[in-house]
Parts: sequence; structure tokens; C-alpha cells
Amino acid sequence: MKSRARIFTFALAALSTLTLTHPGCLRAQVPRNFGSINSTPGSSSFQKAASLEGTVKSVGGSLLKDVRVDLHDISGGNVIASAYTSQSGTFQFNSVPDGSYEVVAVSGVNQASERIHVASFNATVSLRLPVADAPHDIAGSNSVSVAQYKVPAKAREEFLKSQEAGRRSKPEEAAKHLARALEIDPDFSDALTARALETIKTNLASAIADLEHAIKTDGNNSLALTILGAAMNAQAKFDEAVLYLQRSETLAPDRWQTYFELAKSNIGKTDYASALRYLDKTVSMLAQDYSPVHLLRGRALFSMHRYAEATGELDAYLQKEPNGVNAGAARDMRAQAQTLIAKN
Repeated sequence: MKSRARIFTFALAALSTLTLTHPGCLRAQVPRNFGSINSTPGSSSFQKAASLEGTVKSVGGSLLKDVRVDLHDISGGNVIASAYTSQSGTFQFNSVPDGSYEVVAVSGVNQASERIHVASFNATVSLRLPVADAPHDIAGSNSVSVAQYKVPAKAREEFLKSQEAGRRSKPEEAAKHLARALEIDPDFSDALTARALETIKTNLASAIADLEHAIKTDGNNSLALTILGAAMNAQAKFDEAVLYLQRSETLAPDRWQTYFELAKSNIGKTDYASALRYLDKTVSMLAQDYSPVHLLRGRALFSMHRYAEATGELDAYLQKEPNGVNAGAARDMRAQAQTLIAKN
């Protein structure tokens, strides 16, 4: 059963990242969407371009389908394009300009990456994910709950069509199939979670209602629990957030987003030492640097009067996000830290 594994890509795109604006105030930062490579004919940047193709396999050598592959620009550290592996486990990026890149395959909490240099000729790469013959679901296993077994086949079919339409960047078609899935089974927990992810940025109350319904229907829906914890953080309901997030952690201990949200909750509760421990856990599970971690760590360290360390974390954040939504607040906090260091 891979439905929740497929939902996970929606979670990465839709979960807002609550990051610092100034001490005592948190603000929602919308994550950047994956971009696509611009291959406009005649563009000087793409006069020397090639295709980059490859395969994703399991540790046993089986080709894996429906695995997301991101193309990172090493010089800027940005994701410039994304694709999904085909039924035969292959993927391809066209019109890739000369340069050095990191190709990253992601399936749930599992990742594999390889650096490659493209120089005006077609390049290939083969990635091996640390999974068995099929990617695990987001809980790190292929277990199926009783609630999932009860979902009618037609509802499940519509849900899968919705996910496929989403992967093909057809949001209207995806929404229609999702609506049909919920018409057939209004208690379809995964579909309720997917709908919440579609509305969480525009209608938080509606998203929370869907998430609560999803959890009531299937108490083992760890993704819904994590997202609901994030929603509680967004409303500064930190005690409630911790309850949902700790339950999610028990069900799916290998999801870094849960620990990241727990760090936010503990900052909100002024338990900065615990927040730092959760951020350390988050970093240990990430395959690459994630700038909001530096911002939250800087906030916690500042509140613990560890101003020199806070300055270092804020510098790391600003290096990655010099024009980010919280860059101004980070600079203000850094200035405060520097002033306090000078006084001492």
C-alpha cells in the first residue's frame, strides 16, 4: 500500500515553515516551489545544454517507479527541476546547461544522491536508494491500517488518479478526482489529508477540520498528525501541537518534519534546550542543509543568551536566504546579539 508514500510529496510542498521574525514572534514562510529549467530557444545561458538521464534502483538492483528526483544547482544550492521515475525506473532532465549538479532521489525519508558535471553532452547517473524492492511508505514500513482496508476500490482509484494528475501539474484535474474519492468515501483518511494540504495555506480552519476528521477515521495516519501539529504551531497552540507531534513520532519515527515541528513547539513553550535537541535530530535525518534550521537554532540560542553561537547560526541562515521573508528579522536579531556581545 503506497498511498501515503505518494501523499508525502504533497506534504513537502504544502506544509508552511514557521520561522522566526523576531524574538517572541513566529511567522509563516511559504516554501519555494520546485522550479523548472528554462529552455527558451536562443537563450545564451542554454546555448550549451544537454540531457541528463538516469535510473533509480533499490539496494537489490530492482528499478523503482514513482520516485521523486531533484536536480540541485551546486553553485546556488537550489532545486532547479524535479521529475518522477517512470514505470521502468528511469528519469530525464532536458536542456540542462553546462555546470555541476547534484542529483537527489527521494522516497519518504530515504535519499540517494550523486554529483555530476554536465558539459555539452548527454550525461547519465544511476542512484540506489537504501530500500528493498519497493519504496517504503512515510512511516518507514509497508503496513496497512484497518481503516485503509475499508476504503472502497473506486475511491482509492480516484485518489490515485488525483495524485497522478498532481504529478503531471494538472491541479484542476487532481481536484476533481480527489473530490470524487471523497464523494465515494467521505471518511477516506488519506484523501482528507490531501485535501487539507491543498487548503492549508488559504483556509487553515477548513484544513484543520479535514485533518481532525482524517485522524478520527484513522488514528494511525501519522502524516495527518504531523500536519495538524504544524497547524497548531501556526496558531501558537504549542501544547496541543506537542500532543499531535509526539503521537506522530511514535507511529513514524523517521520523519524529520515531525522533529522540526517539535522544535518550533518547544521554542513557543520557551523550552529552548529541548528545541535544540529536536533540531539536532532534524539535521541528523536531512541529506542536505536546510536554512530554516539555522534560523530556529539562532532564535533558541539567542534566548539562551548564547549570543556568539546565535550569530553564527543567523549568519548561516542569511548566507542561504539573504532575501528570504525572515531575512530582515534575522539581521535585526544578529545586530542585537552583536550589541550584547560587545557589552559583555
